[in-house]
Amino acid sequence: MNDKCISFSLDDNSFRGRIVRLDNVIADIFAPRQYPENVAAAIAETTALGVMLADLMKYDGYFTLQMQGDGPISVLVTDVTSKGAVRTAAKFDEQKMLKAQELRKTEGELEATPHWLGRGSLIFTVDQGKNTDLYQGIVDLQGKNLAECAERYFKQSEQIDTHLRLFVQQKSNGNWSAAGILIQKMPSNGGKKTTDETNITEVWNEDKILTDSLRDEEIFDSHLPLEDILYRLYHEHKVSVIKETEYHFECRCSKDKLFATLSAMKHEDIEALAENGKITATCNFCGQSYTFDKSELIKH
Repeated sequence: MNDKCISFSLDDNSFRGRIVRLDNVIADIFAPRQYPENVAAAIAETTALGVMLADLMKYDGYFTLQMQGDGPISVLVTDVTSKGAVRTAAKFDEQKMLKAQELRKTEGELEATPHWLGRGSLIFTVDQGKNTDLYQGIVDLQGKNLAECAERYFKQSEQIDTHLRLFVQQKSNGNWSAAGILIQKMPSNGGKKTTDETNITEVWNEDKILTDSLRDEEIFDSHLPLEDILYRLYHEHKVSVIKETEYHFECRCSKDKLFATLSAMKHEDIEALAENGKITATCNFCGQSYTFDKSELIKH
C-alpha cells in the first residue's frame, strides 16, 4: 500500500514525525483533466503536505490546507477528512504562467510552488462541524519552497521547531507521485527523555541531517516500505512506528449541495449564469458536471 502516512517517534519521544507516499491518490486527483506540468507538480506537492499536516492533528471532520496569492496560480487547496478522504484543486491562469516563464527564462523547468503563487497566505483550517469552534491558522506565504513555507507557519504560529521535506515525481507513464517527511521537536515538558536538555539541540540537528539524507529514489521506490525507510534513516535514534493511516481520493460534491448553493443566489445572478434556460456547473475537485433548469432554481 503506497497511499499512506506513518507517524513515528525518535529518541524516546523527544521528537515526532510523519512520512507519506501517495500514488493512487494523486492519479485519481488528476484523472478528470490534464494540467500543465508546473500546476500538476504544485497540486501533487500540496496534497502530500496536506496529508502530513492532517495526520498530525486530532480531529473529527475536515482539515483544509489552502494557499492563495497574486501569481499565475491563485489558489491551491487540499482537504483531508478524518476518515482519510483526500481531494485537491487549483485555480490558475495558463497564459500568465507561460509569460512568467518567458520573463524568467525558465521554460520547460519545474519551479518551486511559492514562485507561482506570488504574494499571499497559507491557511490551515480544522472544521469539526456544527456546535464546534472553527480552528484556523494563517501565515504569509514566504519561503523558497513549499516546505519552508510550512516550517515558517509552525515556527511563528505554533512555536514548534519543524523540519520538513517534500518530493514530487512524474513517472515514465506520465503519472505523478508525491511524498514527504517531517520531524518536530516536542515540548521540553512532554514525553520521556533519556537525553538531557543540554544535548537535545545536538540530537535534533543530527536528526535533521538524517532527514535530509533521504533520496528521491528511496522515497519513490514502491517496493521499499516506508517502515524500512524510517529504519534506514533513524535506526540509531530509537525510531518507533506509532500508527499508519491509509488515504484515498474522494470528493464530497453532490447535486443536492450545488442546488442549495445556486438556489440561494439572487434571481438576476441565476439569469446571468443561465444558457438556453439551463445552468451547468462543474466541480473543480472531481470534474463532475451538474445541470439545472433555471426555472427550478428560481422557484425554490
